[in-house]
Amino acid sequence: MNGISIVIRTKNSSATLPLVLSRLRREDGDELIVVDSGSTDDTVRIAEQAGARIVHIASGEFTYGRSLNRGFAVARNDWILSLSSHCIPGPDDLLGIYRRAIRRFPEDLAAAAGPMLYSDLDAAMGAGVTLFHGDDFAGGFGIGAGNPNCIYRRSVWSGRSFDELAEASEDYEWYVWAIRAGWTLAIVHAATVYYRSQRGAAYFFNKGRIDYRAGRKLIVLPRPRVSVVCSHSAKLLLHALLGKMPYHCFIASFWHYIGTYYESRWPLDPGHPRPA
Repeated sequence: MNGISIVIRTKNSSATLPLVLSRLRREDGDELIVVDSGSTDDTVRIAEQAGARIVHIASGEFTYGRSLNRGFAVARNDWILSLSSHCIPGPDDLLGIYRRAIRRFPEDLAAAAGPMLYSDLDAAMGAGVTLFHGDDFAGGFGIGAGNPNCIYRRSVWSGRSFDELAEASEDYEWYVWAIRAGWTLAIVHAATVYYRSQRGAAYFFNKGRIDYRAGRKLIVLPRPRVSVVCSHSAKLLLHALLGKMPYHCFIASFWHYIGTYYESRWPLDPGHPRPA
């Protein structure tokens, strides 16, 4: 194993990028690639000071899949970690956890994701690797992660890159392709990150709608029930009140879930238009 290439997509990420980078213990052979889509703050300077190779993509060209494809295309290692600029590694040896997991991966493993948490109370399993084959993935990973925290076998990606026109869920679209092509997927349970985006309620409401709309075209997604929405919201509020998660993370998760619930009420049939 030569090292790990880390690809991070950024735009005005100066509030969280330094903490993300500080928790990545890079070793000889590792490389850092930052794909920036027009930052106007100190993001690019921070990345350059950390030794990153900067790949620029015009904001008008940006899609989630296209930006990752640009970063993956210049990566030189056999394994590439896609990491969000607002997902803070939980363990201070995230790369080491993935390195050890790679040594255990079967030869037919295409990608492995780590859990994305809002607080420590969301953590489920603390260790181990869970493999997904075929119908195991019918309902998705179920861990709230994908390209914000996922490592890929470069040789598999090079044969089939991310869909650059996908509205969202470019990661799940790729996973569905990989499973159908006979590849194996995995969760590395100890490779956790904490979601720390500080965008507003409207953004996350719309993101919940977009994610659900895109996801249910690919896999079987449960239709959230009112009781589940209420219990989920109560749990998040308790986390925030106990100081186990920042308040803006409560806002992010709550409104994303509300957006998901709202979108699930509308039929997938394009003949039934949704409200704007």
